[in-house]
Amino acid sequence: MNRLPPGPGNNLLVSLKYLRDPYATLLETARRYGDTFAWPGFAGKMVVTGHPEGVRTLFTANPDTYLALGAELLAPILGESNLILLSGERHRAMRKLQLPPFHGARMRAYGQLMLDVAREHAARWTRGRPIPVHRTMQEISLQVILEAVLGLREPAERESFKAQVLSVIAALKPSFMFIKALRRPLLGLSAWAHFQRKRAEITALFADVVRARRASAEPREDILSLLLSARYDDGRALTDDELLTQMLNLIVAGHETTASSLAWAFQLIHRDPAVKARLVEEVRGLPEPLDPEAVSRLPYLEAVCSEVLRLNPVAPIIGRTLREGLTLRGYELPPGMDVGISILQVHRSPGLYPEPERFRPERFLERSYSPFEYLPFGGGARRCIGAAFALYEMKLVLAAILRKYDLLPAGDAPVRVAVRNTTVGPRGEIGLLLA
Repeated sequence: MNRLPPGPGNNLLVSLKYLRDPYATLLETARRYGDTFAWPGFAGKMVVTGHPEGVRTLFTANPDTYLALGAELLAPILGESNLILLSGERHRAMRKLQLPPFHGARMRAYGQLMLDVAREHAARWTRGRPIPVHRTMQEISLQVILEAVLGLREPAERESFKAQVLSVIAALKPSFMFIKALRRPLLGLSAWAHFQRKRAEITALFADVVRARRASAEPREDILSLLLSARYDDGRALTDDELLTQMLNLIVAGHETTASSLAWAFQLIHRDPAVKARLVEEVRGLPEPLDPEAVSRLPYLEAVCSEVLRLNPVAPIIGRTLREGLTLRGYELPPGMDVGISILQVHRSPGLYPEPERFRPERFLERSYSPFEYLPFGGGARRCIGAAFALYEMKLVLAAILRKYDLLPAGDAPVRVAVRNTTVGPRGEIGLLLA
């Protein structure tokens, strides 16, 4: 039995190609080497599978088989207590504590907020002028998450936080995230030193909010307040460091990923008149006032969102590090090996999705897919904790805008894909006009 599958050999060249065009690089590698291949990852060689049976193997294995991928590499940037970098019992305990605010009735309580924020930002558009769709989606998702996570109701306070969040995102470069040699202060003049300053500034801002919230007796339903009252099974509360790290992760990662998915959605919907007409008819068929729960149950809207996430997953590849040996697609992988799932490759498989490059939401009305065939938010014990929240927000923002506004394509130039820290999204703007 072979130990490692074939794959490209030049680590630096493939890494640079991925940074330039992640989707094309992954799909080209799969076409050349097959459904499972060796990939020169940024943290070391990784074995990647894009086959549903390989996905099943990785998602159904005992979670203790794995460690979080790149924890040592990314901890100085994302924080040592960041949920995505934790493993074993510590990961299970943190995930259990964080999960409730993002599901069920607590999550649905943010539905009206999502509708209101979408309407507020769309009302600023000017007829006949190009619409900055991607930027608007970033502003909507950031405002939603600042209000939902931190409970920032006052515009002035929210704007202060918004400026700090955007400065951290702007300072966070994919290069030094994955290449430790670039993390040099250089007398405080380097990009790494700039990022450290920005991270310290926003951490201090978060700390002020946490202190004020701990001192307040006012009952609140924002996620920070819920986490402040949450307890581990042994009765312990989250430490300030744990709270601050999770808040930063939820706000920075959460808003950017949802904004990218929404931008792709508007681009794909308005490139296909038949899809747009059917979706607009469905969302405009609901009575006023718009009920968030009724929106979330619309079948074609659900199919459209699913198809957007299939074609353009914000995390085209996800990974783990093996704590124990594992057999994957006939290859014997040793402990310490990094393993990955090419979500993009699974989602573009012709055997699962006929005409895989085509935007066709109807496929999700015609059949259902297993968690090993459709996995935009990952899966297993490490599935994205905010998946339900993100999908709920996608549906409500699309419905709020398409219900009232008629948008038109402004040119047919293809939108390129850009690496955005640990995720990907559109490079530049989406060309639409307000009719």
